[in-house]
Amino acid sequence: MTANASEAHAPRALPSAFQSPQPSAAAPPERGARLEAHVLQCRLVTPHMRRITLGGPDVAAFLRHAAADQPGAWVKVFVPGGEGRAYTLRRIDRVAATLELDFVLHGDSGHEGPASAWAARAQPGERIGFAGPRDGGFALPDDARWVMLAGDATALPAIQSIAASLGPEIRLKTYVEVPTAADVQEIRSQAVLRTCWLTGDPAEPGLALQQQLMHRPQPAGPGYIWLAGESGVVRTLRAHFLNDQGLARTRLTAKGYWKHGEADHRDRA
Repeated sequence: MTANASEAHAPRALPSAFQSPQPSAAAPPERGARLEAHVLQCRLVTPHMRRITLGGPDVAAFLRHAAADQPGAWVKVFVPGGEGRAYTLRRIDRVAATLELDFVLHGDSGHEGPASAWAARAQPGERIGFAGPRDGGFALPDDARWVMLAGDATALPAIQSIAASLGPEIRLKTYVEVPTAADVQEIRSQAVLRTCWLTGDPAEPGLALQQQLMHRPQPAGPGYIWLAGESGVVRTLRAHFLNDQGLARTRLTAKGYWKHGEADHRDRA
């Protein structure tokens, strides 16, 4: 959640997964400018995922960016005492001038970084810094008939965002590794959707996902794969799809969000 032979295909224009932008005479703030958000609400979505709703004048200005509507769009979050970390925009609401971010709670697993630690204890009224929006890297080739989305819990908000943007002409398969069965969430899409949920081993995060995908052939016809999660697992799967299965580089996006054993990993593209 934090961090990343062929012929070129133009990215497909996608319907927004969020609300349509409202007309505004004011220009949005410069992309990448550091802004301030107020914590409005915090709630547990699952035992290992906490959703935080942010608002305030800077959030209202930020939402003038059309790029905030892109599937998988993300912002860099600056929590007190920690460096910036990337988080997917789970939902934006231009009418209420709010945005929602989902934080994975690592607890005593040994993977907790400053952002996860802050999110576990955050309360309404607190303030954090943020900057963006940035592109989530989803670039669907125009001729794609199928899409595979794969990742661990840190990638789930992006998977949900991307899935919601796909139309009924796409066959979509998602693979998601979560800490426990209680961490399963709904994935909505107009695409023809099949979902495979995997329960991971905290001692070997991402291994269940890796083993599942290493032995799955690609569907027939042209397609596209987007995957994210633990850096070592993502690197292994990327090499598998490109080298072993011969997938064109234009048909794959792979992002390492975090690294097992490092609380302060920086690998996101």
